[in-house]
Order: sequence, then C-alpha cells, then structure tokens
Amino acid sequence: MRIRLDHRLALQQLAAAGIKAPVGRTSLEGVRARTIQGVIALKKASRCTITITGGTESGHSNGEYSHAKGYKLDLRTRDEGRCVTNWIKTTQRKGKPRGNDPRRHGTLNGISAEYVYETPRNGGIHWDITFK
Repeated sequence: MRIRLDHRLALQQLAAAGIKAPVGRTSLEGVRARTIQGVIALKKASRCTITITGGTESGHSNGEYSHAKGYKLDLRTRDEGRCVTNWIKTTQRKGKPRGNDPRRHGTLNGISAEYVYETPRNGGIHWDITFK
C-alpha cells in the first residue's frame, strides 16, 4: 500500500523533524509518506539543513518513479545545501551516471535512496532524490 499525503500533512511532518517548508512554488500534494520518511531520515543521518526545491508540482519528467507519483524530491546544493552534498558524496555508493549527471545510492532506515546530481543547462543545479 502506498500512502500519499496532502501538502499540509507533509509540511507538518517535515516541520516536526526540523525541515523548513519547501521554497518557491514547490508542492508536496500527493507525495508518498515513504518519501517524506526518507528525507527525514536523510536529515537525521547527515545532520544537515535540508532545503526542498522540488516536489510533486508539474514541470518534472514523467515515469514510474517520478516527482508526480510522489517518489522524488529535489534538494538545494548551494549555500546550506553544501552540507548535504558533502554527506552524499562521502557516504553513499557511487553508481552509473544518468546521462552526464553523477549518481549515488544508499539506504536510510530501510528506505532505498538514489541521488542524482542534476546539472541542467538552464541552471538550477540540485540533488534529484528518489526514495523507494
């Protein structure tokens, strides 16, 4: 069973874990509970400030494990996001790149995480993380 959360409940769970509300037009409507559990586990493991810059809003690629289906979140890599970047690069297994973008893998409290360091041509470099 895949439990999905509405935006308000997802924000409540993130706030209780010390994660700020997402920036910009980012939506968490329909995000999977396991995805929220995964990003909370990432915060605990890394002890970093987490800034979510992408959720379930339109504008992301489609697919079985997509943002729209509640599996993915984007995280900031600059400013406070440098801590997360350093943690991922030093603790998570290196994987085969997705195109030109480096990929890493790991497990957080039994939740599989795939981290892709996305470097779009139009800017907006971020971690695209899939939680399964």
